[in-house]
Amino acid sequence: MLDNVTTEPEMAVEMAEQSALKRLIHASARYLDDHEFHAYLDLYREEGVYSIVTKAPELPEPMIWMQRSRAELQERISAMSEHEWEIAGVEQTRIVSVDIVEVNGATADTSSSFALYHTGQEGLTSCYAVGRYDDRWEKAADTWKLGNRRVMLKTRQLDMLSPLPI
Repeated sequence: MLDNVTTEPEMAVEMAEQSALKRLIHASARYLDDHEFHAYLDLYREEGVYSIVTKAPELPEPMIWMQRSRAELQERISAMSEHEWEIAGVEQTRIVSVDIVEVNGATADTSSSFALYHTGQEGLTSCYAVGRYDDRWEKAADTWKLGNRRVMLKTRQLDMLSPLPI
């Protein structure tokens, strides 16, 4: 008896779900690059969580640099007009490679490598940060939403700290 045999229709559905998740991951980068922060936040569940984590060789545990709920990210983005954040004047370009997409019913785990480049007003481009987006997605009403995005930074020395999602 073959319990783990996947039928062609099941494979087609899984491939469609993987494709949809890949599009959402790339859209999340594009929204941040284009400063479409409200569209970025719309990718999250109401209970969604965003965190930035890095590992330092001298510490046994990863360091959490930022951890915010969707509501806290919303507050921060809404306050942008009230602050003079240096990073707000920098053009950003993210290059994203979706490495892993594992769909399990109404949940999915994805892992994507990224490089974030900054282009300043003088036209010089430099690599700001590299790392990985480890995401947990949840599906409700035929829509995938981010339940958790954990940004695992490889870069630990940033030119300027970002109060916004990386």
